[in-house]
Amino acid sequence: MPAEKFEALTEAATSPLFTELERRVIRYAEEMTRAVQVDAALVEALRHDLGDAALVQLTMSIAAANFTNRVNEALETDLEVRTASPAGRP
Repeated sequence: MPAEKFEALTEAATSPLFTELERRVIRYAEEMTRAVQVDAALVEALRHDLGDAALVQLTMSIAAANFTNRVNEALETDLEVRTASPAGRP
């Protein structure tokens, strides 16, 4: 993803940088993450855009990210741990 799109994610709903499909995918991920239940009309729109197999793959990808984030939060995992490299290399 280009840096400018990444930086514009919080305004994805109105930013001209995103296509309608990208907006729907972002909204889907947000609804799955925040509310768990997703608007049925959004699911149907994505099913039409992506097909069943790709919608399942998208859903599983979002669910896996949510799963790992929740595990890391529950265990207070420090994701920025740095280890010493061999021979003093950075």
